[in-house]
Amino acid sequence: MINNVFYEGFEGESELSFVSSEDKLIIWNGYFETILDTLIDSGVDKKGMLSEYFNHEGWYDDSPWLLRDTKLALEQLQCFDVGKVRETMMTNKLSNVVNTIIMFLEKHISEDIYIEYD
Repeated sequence: MINNVFYEGFEGESELSFVSSEDKLIIWNGYFETILDTLIDSGVDKKGMLSEYFNHEGWYDDSPWLLRDTKLALEQLQCFDVGKVRETMMTNKLSNVVNTIIMFLEKHISEDIYIEYD
């Protein structure tokens, strides 16, 4: 199943997808970058996907990119605090985006999950 509710209205702009063997979650890249920036600013360790983002590697260089440590990604996303977001216009949506990503990762925790950047 494809879920692109968090990309609607941003057609033509950069998108980021979480992809499993059965499902695909497509979000506007601006949401994802804001989430990752907030996690880094909050002092979450720059490991896994945060390291790839911080160093501008991973899915930026090699798409699709295998999310090697889904458990770590879940732990990082669970640290997200919408109160620390600098882009206040996005705060209403960001909690829903983070929760949807978390549910996707939890559902597919025992599978390979890829991040695609387009």
